[in-house]
Amino acid sequence: MALADYFGRAALAAVQVLEGFDQDRFLERLSSIKVGIAFDGKAEGPQAEALLDLSVRILSRLYPELVINGPDEPAQRLRELARSINPAIEFIDEADVGIAVGSLQDPFPASIYAGASGWDALIDDHKPQRLGEADNPLGAGAAACLASAGIFRHVFGIGPPDQNLRFSTFTQDRVEVSTPPPRKRWRLSDEAVLLGVGAIGNASAWALTRSPLEGRLHLVDTETVDLGNLQRYVLCSRQDVEVAKVDIPQSSHPELELVRHQQTMQEFFACEGYVWKSVLLALDSAPDRCAAQASLPAWIANAWTQPGDLGCSTHPNFCGDDACVACQYLPEGQAPNEDEIVAQALGIPQMQMQVRTLLHTGASVDRELLMAISESKQVPLDRLLPYEHRPIRDLYVEGFCGGAVIAVDAAAPGPREMHVPLAHQSSLAGILLAAALIRKEIGADPPATRKTQVNLLSPLGSDLAQPLMARGDGRCICEDPDFRAAFELKYYGE
Repeated sequence: MALADYFGRAALAAVQVLEGFDQDRFLERLSSIKVGIAFDGKAEGPQAEALLDLSVRILSRLYPELVINGPDEPAQRLRELARSINPAIEFIDEADVGIAVGSLQDPFPASIYAGASGWDALIDDHKPQRLGEADNPLGAGAAACLASAGIFRHVFGIGPPDQNLRFSTFTQDRVEVSTPPPRKRWRLSDEAVLLGVGAIGNASAWALTRSPLEGRLHLVDTETVDLGNLQRYVLCSRQDVEVAKVDIPQSSHPELELVRHQQTMQEFFACEGYVWKSVLLALDSAPDRCAAQASLPAWIANAWTQPGDLGCSTHPNFCGDDACVACQYLPEGQAPNEDEIVAQALGIPQMQMQVRTLLHTGASVDRELLMAISESKQVPLDRLLPYEHRPIRDLYVEGFCGGAVIAVDAAAPGPREMHVPLAHQSSLAGILLAAALIRKEIGADPPATRKTQVNLLSPLGSDLAQPLMARGDGRCICEDPDFRAAFELKYYGE
């Protein structure tokens, strides 16, 4: 089977969403149920191109065999794109389930029809969906994510496809009819910042760089792409390993200038200042999100994935009665320390003090500790030896959270902040994040905090977007008089 060499990471993502998962069953489903994309000459224009592009970027990361049927030249370009993502991928002639774009009827035994109309994603399991002409990739990108989610549910038998679905990236909810947003030029009123160019940030950058957006967008991320990232970083090809994450996005519109900062968030604020009117959070951890809120941007949108759902929230007013970003991440009880989490995950709770020292000093793991892990977790020692003389955090993140050491059928879901999402999950979160920024810049942002949560393991429901009030218990920084005074002084001079 032509699995990508980063398959283990994709399998870890699946283990957290498939009940009763084991690796053999996972491989059996991937080999026995074939997946495809079919389109015809009606699939033309920027929305069709965006839908097909992102569909290929998502599907080719997980499925080792793929049908791509359509007019010769665009079909060949899409095959080349798929091969750049998984050089081992095999192209086949027939599939059991697939995404249909254009006017094709029943190209597969089970067809998921995808279309887009501006901000809206259109999905159905019975009839072809329309494709708009606007230079707006948001609805098309969401359609690719929702159709890919339907493919995943079909392949693994966890739910039916969506029927007669219109999902608006503008309202960030299911809608019955199209509601045209204000017709206004897409221009950033001030320079904006995207914090994090990982899985969610990749998808946000995919959407923003394909949009007719004008202005300056700062990309902030200190890391480079590694092999474990590829299963969900939709802008990345196999050749992008070891490339700085901030260097991956490329704007297709000359009016959008990308300013790249290979720095931590703290380094960026220290160098570039703390006064930012628009900040997008595509960060991995709750502490980083809270730290970003504590820097007091004027407006924040925050996107995330977690076991069971993904989401996006917008926070237009730090000093009101609405929730700030930090309100969502304050612990309700005593949380375990990092050394306790790592020691438990590695199966050596009796060595917690040694783990604490290794985490604090960055010292290398020795053979004795690896032997203890091998015995406790029943992992062959030779699979652990590549981590000898490396920091213990590498062993934890790459080996255990990344699925490189323990077979995925033995891996239990890790801590919430270490969740590894599937590509269609993080991609939809990123597109919602991009849509929130554009909606704000055209003057259509909701006046109060709104939070959308989406579960892609079942057909979409309704009323996904809800208001979100501040905690009201006095524990959050948005209720602290010093923070509120600093915010008012920063932006209003009061």
